[in-house]
Amino acid sequence: MPQRSRRSIIVPRTLQVLASAALLLALLGLPSPWQLPVDTASPPLYRGVILVQPQEGLNGVGSVLIEMLEGPAAGQQVAVEVDLGDEVTGAFYYNINEEVLISEAQWEGGAIRRTVADRSRGGILIFALLIFAAAVALVGGWRGVRSLLSLVVVLIALLRFGIPAILSGAPPLLAAAGVALAVTVVTSLVTEGPTRRATAAIIGIGASLIIACATSVALDGILSFTPIGGNMEILNLVPLLDGNVDLRGIGLAATLIGTLGIIDDVAITQIAAVDELRTSDPRASGLQIGRRAHAIGQSHIGAVVNTLPLAYLAAALPLVVATLVAPGGILARFGTEQVAVELVRSLVGTLGVLAASPLSTAAAILVGVGELD
Repeated sequence: MPQRSRRSIIVPRTLQVLASAALLLALLGLPSPWQLPVDTASPPLYRGVILVQPQEGLNGVGSVLIEMLEGPAAGQQVAVEVDLGDEVTGAFYYNINEEVLISEAQWEGGAIRRTVADRSRGGILIFALLIFAAAVALVGGWRGVRSLLSLVVVLIALLRFGIPAILSGAPPLLAAAGVALAVTVVTSLVTEGPTRRATAAIIGIGASLIIACATSVALDGILSFTPIGGNMEILNLVPLLDGNVDLRGIGLAATLIGTLGIIDDVAITQIAAVDELRTSDPRASGLQIGRRAHAIGQSHIGAVVNTLPLAYLAAALPLVVATLVAPGGILARFGTEQVAVELVRSLVGTLGVLAASPLSTAAAILVGVGELD
């Protein structure tokens, strides 16, 4: 009698691609029970192309002829105000045939004031993203493609369900954790099929997210953060939210979302390590496999512990620089809420990653990843 495979079910790659595509279409097609609020106070932005060199005017404000690419005046040539400042103040000279963003504000009486708000960078960003995707597929092969599909699924789930739920009054931390766990379950089943590896991934990642959530809530309470968490930009949301949104929870949810990808990476790596170790030595005990996988995880963790805090540092570099040059003692400067929030996010994310390694290893051993059926 032929021996059964050590994997209960092997999902062909073609089927995985079809399942992933079906999942993406389902996420895009499913109606969301929550709707994003609309900021009617902010003027809309439309793309346009500069037709002539901007003409200088008074006080650094000039005018330029623009062909509108979209909006109510699409296809028309209109005169638009443009700030002709210098690079120190953040305003730049624009060139002919350059695509820009036009802000349209309607005055009393129906008059429309159009101004050049910024350069349009959407097309270049899309091109850069395509290069990124091609590089991931080229270097990572099939695993890289699966990672890209998982990333797209996460982004769509957050943008269509997670964030609208938060802005509609749902507890932000629970909404973010729910979306993260749901995405983990679905993507694991799509990419691995209903196998032991998928089960171990769901258990390991889920447990790690719970630890990250609990730590984030505990530190938030101990450090007595305010609802805005030192982020004044959150106040801009208040007029749109009717006061029914937990502003403090938005910051906690951001911490959780920021750690999801790297927790997933560590968990999958550890489960794959257990699988390979069990395959190479079927007679080894679970404890022996666990020790060997833990040794592999330690090397991975060493790199991750450097990566995550440095990523947060890079994102908050202007804040760090402002804190370093501010007067006062170092503890006083780094004890402000703005700095403390960023430090807590880094610590929570790192702790979640540290938990993902042993928890995923233990889950893989407990469910029998790599063992013969």
